[in-house]
Amino acid sequence: MQAPEPLSQLLSDNDLSLADWYGEPLDARQAEYWVRQLLASSARTRLRFRDRLAELVARYWSGRDAEMSYYSLLAIAQNDIERALLELCYGQLLLARKRQPARKHLDAGFALAAHLWPADDYFRVMKRHQALAVLPLSTKTAAPSGLEALLKEACVIDRLTGTARHHDHAEGEHCDTLD
Repeated sequence: MQAPEPLSQLLSDNDLSLADWYGEPLDARQAEYWVRQLLASSARTRLRFRDRLAELVARYWSGRDAEMSYYSLLAIAQNDIERALLELCYGQLLLARKRQPARKHLDAGFALAAHLWPADDYFRVMKRHQALAVLPLSTKTAAPSGLEALLKEACVIDRLTGTARHHDHAEGEHCDTLD
């Protein structure tokens, strides 16, 4: 069975981007299949950090305890890149179901990755995090949403609550990089 995104991205040998979104929802049965596959692989060989991160993603969407996997990965992360990837990925998973403490993990991942990103990735992720910050989070689990749906919901909330930033400069004139 072909691994769905984001699992295929994590399980590949391609470079991973700290700016990508790894929190896209997976079907629970498909996620369970991949948990079993990854557990079987770990019994035969030593898995890379990114394989274990894929297992975390699959566990989360299969309904298994992902928090324990998060803490295990946090303990074995060897550098800021792995820690940032873990924090960003786990925060994205929690945010996809509007669960607390998604922002705490996203902020921690952002802080770890800030000096590692090229400028365009830094600003892309910063703008994404700012947009998603208006979403209400809860201790209860909401229906899963992908990034596009979360951004649309955040935009609607932003407009309805009047928290959208207003610009005082002429149209087409940029005051800073974030306009």
